[in-house]
Amino acid sequence: MTRLAALQFKAHKEDADRSLTALCHLIAQAGDAGAQIIVCPEMATSGYLFEDARAIVSRCEPQQGGALPALSMLAARYGAYVICGYPELATGAGGAVRLYNSARVIGPDGTLLCNYRKRLLYTADMTWAAEGDTPYPLIDTPWGTLTVGICMDLNDDRFTEFLRQKSPLLTAFCTNWLDEGEDVLPYWCHRMAGVRGLFVAANTYGPEESAGHPPTRFCGRSAILAFDGSRTVSLLARARKSGDSIVLADV
Repeated sequence: MTRLAALQFKAHKEDADRSLTALCHLIAQAGDAGAQIIVCPEMATSGYLFEDARAIVSRCEPQQGGALPALSMLAARYGAYVICGYPELATGAGGAVRLYNSARVIGPDGTLLCNYRKRLLYTADMTWAAEGDTPYPLIDTPWGTLTVGICMDLNDDRFTEFLRQKSPLLTAFCTNWLDEGEDVLPYWCHRMAGVRGLFVAANTYGPEESAGHPPTRFCGRSAILAFDGSRTVSLLARARKSGDSIVLADV
C-alpha cells in the first residue's frame, strides 16, 4: 500500500520566505498523514505570472540551491518522495544564464534525483522561460517507475505518447491549470486516454495578476486518478476549487 498526496497550494507571490514556510508546512502535514509520494504545484515557490525575465529572476533558484535544502530535509524526515515545481536559474558555459519552468524530484533520503524542465511552454511562460531540454524522466521507486509532467506538457503528444509507451506507475503532474469555466477533469481524462497508471495532479487556485498578462484565475480541483489503459478512470480523491489542501489516496 502506498499513500499519495497532491498538495493544492497558492504561493505568496510577494513574500518568498512566507511562501516557502507555508509550502513546507503543507508538505509536513502530508508527511504526518503518512504520504510516501508528495506532489506540489507548478512554480509552487514563486507564483506563476511574471512580466519578463527581469521580473522573475530574483525568484529563480539554481537546482541545487534555493528551496532545495528545506525540501530535502522534509523528504528525509518523512522518508517520502517530494516533487515540487519552481523557476530555475541555470548558468551555462561562459556564464550564460537561462531560466526554466522546472520541477525537482527529491528522494526519501533527501537526494535530488531529477530536475525536469517543462518542454511545452504556455503563453505565460514565454515571457521569461526557455523551452525545457531534459527528457521525460523514469525514476525507479519501491512501487514502480515515476515520471513528471508540468502543466502544458499534458497538451503535448510527445508526453502522452511517452506515457502510453513506457507506462510509468505514477505521473506526478505539477500544474497551474487555468479556470476556464468548466470542470477540468473530463479534459485531463481525454488527454490521458490509453494511459495506464496513477495520475497525481497538484494545482493552484484563485486569481493572479501581473503586468503583461490578462487577469488570470486558476481552477484548483487537484486530484488523484487511476487509469486502466482504456477510457475507464477511477477518481480516487479530489480537492475543492479553492483553498490550500492535501488530497490523499491509498493505492
